[in-house]
Amino acid sequence: MLALIKRLCLLPAWCGKTRSSRIGLMAMQADGKTLPVALAFISALLWGVWWIPIRFLDGLGMTGAWGSVAMNFGAFIAATLWMLLRKVPFQISTRGAMGAILVGMAVTLYSVAFTMTDVVRVVLLFYLAPAWGKLIEWAFMGQQWRWPTTAAVCLALIGAYLVLGGEVSLEGFGLGDLLAVISGMAWAGGAALIFTSARMNVMSLSLVTALAAAVLGLVFIMLTGGMTAAASGGWGERGVGALAGLIYVLPILLLTLWSAQRLSPAVISFLLTAEILSGVGTGALFLDEPFGVMQVAGTLFILTAAAVEVIPTLLRKVPLAQTRD
Repeated sequence: MLALIKRLCLLPAWCGKTRSSRIGLMAMQADGKTLPVALAFISALLWGVWWIPIRFLDGLGMTGAWGSVAMNFGAFIAATLWMLLRKVPFQISTRGAMGAILVGMAVTLYSVAFTMTDVVRVVLLFYLAPAWGKLIEWAFMGQQWRWPTTAAVCLALIGAYLVLGGEVSLEGFGLGDLLAVISGMAWAGGAALIFTSARMNVMSLSLVTALAAAVLGLVFIMLTGGMTAAASGGWGERGVGALAGLIYVLPILLLTLWSAQRLSPAVISFLLTAEILSGVGTGALFLDEPFGVMQVAGTLFILTAAAVEVIPTLLRKVPLAQTRD
């Protein structure tokens, strides 16, 4: 299956290229970066419309974190059944499990934020994650701090400032905004742990992530006093949420986590900023949310930050080695 996806991902880039550009494409493929980069980009576009099932389930009565709990529990059940039926061994390291739990936390907080504030604000504030990823790589992974890193972080921060309408006071900064920022931090930390752990079975990694997201969602509900039968909707609504977990959440987790094992935290976080294209685009198109000149400028700054960091990294012929627990 991965081989087929790899061929499909490379085919559009191969067609119509000159001989020199084809050689460059082959060099990138030899570095093992093409497939994880392509899959991370695809998963980013899918993450961008995450708000649609969340808002849909919210409309069915599954308010707050209930929609996220239902979807992630459905993904967990699907992953478990797949592993049992296919007799796939459960394989995950301690560090990998910790990373999966942090990613699950990021998924839960990201989902809840969509029910509290504008889709545009959630998507763009989450994408301070690349800045956190670079800080983690520099402080804990021994990566050098180069000028593109400084430029990327500054551009990302300026972009977030513009997305918030040029406001830095806490007055217009709500709980949903805070959850979006914390979600980005959790994602950056989880991606770092996954990247630096032993290579794991991606279905096992997805299983733990989905379970962690569901459990943490329930914890969030209890802490906010929303643990009531009415808030969770009926069994029909829960079934719809679980089905969304099977056909939507689990594939996204598989694509994202498989790539996260092969790309550094900052690189994959910057690649996932492609989510801005689908998230901000669909949010501005289908929802009556403010998206003016400052938000457009903020989007451009954040996407530029991604390009500044990702392009030089992908052009460098650096092996994607992994440390072991």
